[in-house]
Amino acid sequence: QLGASRPIHSLHIGNDGAAFVEVLVGSSAGGDFQVLLPSAALMSPSESRAGAEPRRVRLFGPDSLVKGPAQAGWDRLRVVLSQPYCQSRPFGLSFIRVFAAPEEEEARPEAPV
Repeated sequence: QLGASRPIHSLHIGNDGAAFVEVLVGSSAGGDFQVLLPSAALMSPSESRAGAEPRRVRLFGPDSLVKGPAQAGWDRLRVVLSQPYCQSRPFGLSFIRVFAAPEEEEARPEAPV
């Protein structure tokens, strides 16, 4: 559950052993969840099997997100993780940061003095 319903500009995801992540967005008003970030690799198959570098941060900017859902206002996230290459180790995320699109007033640069 997010604090306010605003368009999403970018995501920072801290991995903890997951191979893939997909992020969906929804509204507390109801309706179906929509794909914001299609399935993205966080680790390669060889890294997953070896357990190499399971804690890595990936930054997903506006170019990585699906345009329609990213521009609408949402207040719920659903994060889907998978690790099909090594099922003997636990996996998850260490963090996820959601950045809202700057509002019109915030985006304007200040006039020089």
